Amino acid sequence: MPRDGSGTRREILDTAMRLFVDQGYDKTSLREIAESVGVTKAALYYHFRTKDDIVRAALQDYYGTVGDVVDWLGTVPPGEARDVELVERLRTLFDGPLGLAMRFSQTNPTVMNRDEFHGASGRELRRLVQILAGPDAAAEAFLRATLAFGALVLGTIGDDDAPFPMGAVEDRGDASRTIALELLAGVRRPTLP
Repeated sequence: MPRDGSGTRREILDTAMRLFVDQGYDKTSLREIAESVGVTKAALYYHFRTKDDIVRAALQDYYGTVGDVVDWLGTVPPGEARDVELVERLRTLFDGPLGLAMRFSQTNPTVMNRDEFHGASGRELRRLVQILAGPDAAAEAFLRATLAFGALVLGTIGDDDAPFPMGAVEDRGDASRTIALELLAGVRRPTLP
């Protein structure tokens, strides 16, 4: 069955990012990516000329999904129901393409430290934290919103990527959800002097 252009493009992005995570960016060639996808190198070149082009497109796509969540977040009033929906949306993204982007950034820090790749993730995450913390938020609200996001990230990374043992995947996911919701609830509660 022939592939359509967008399906091939998506397969190239996902396959390349997995290879970059598993083998490292520098140790993965365009030829390996083409072979893994099952296309010719010429077909790969039709979509992407360089590994940097692949990373740029993948990160744009992945962080665009975060942008969609942030846009949605800006349309609903703060509260427990919003927090629960947000956590579920983010966990779904982390289990899919955003998780792959996060693992890529952890396993390829030299590539991610380039200005062209670092900016997109930071922009969307700042928007997310700003909306969660609220307008004119104090430092505690910003920290709680940031840590809630961090709890979800740590709940989805693999044991090989974690800096310390974190338990079974199912337990880690449930714990990250609970902690993120507790932190977000604290953003809405006034702090006692």
